[in-house]
Amino acid sequence: MYKYLSVLFLMLFINPSFAAEKRDLGFKLDVVVQGFFSPEVKQATVKSVRSGTLAESEGVKAGDQLLAINGCEIPSCPASTAKAHISQPIGTMVNFQFKQENGQQYSVDIQLM
Repeated sequence: MYKYLSVLFLMLFINPSFAAEKRDLGFKLDVVVQGFFSPEVKQATVKSVRSGTLAESEGVKAGDQLLAINGCEIPSCPASTAKAHISQPIGTMVNFQFKQENGQQYSVDIQLM
């Protein structure tokens, strides 16, 4: 029985063909999550922005702090909710609210790719 569970685990979690498809936002985040059973996003900061993307043209810059995803405010947004917002089908528009290093806040809608 243990052998079968091990094989199933390897197939589902190691094999990339079974993994969920990653969405491209045009930027990468450094995320701090707190909690074990019900983790929450405590902080998310833009690590990098890929050139030629909608994120770049909308003014997203490395160092900007993420304040909310589709209205789910950070800190305290459940990690599962944040993940669900960016795991929607390709083509879905997602609203992100950011704060620049100078304190100015802005909002952008980015289509998932």
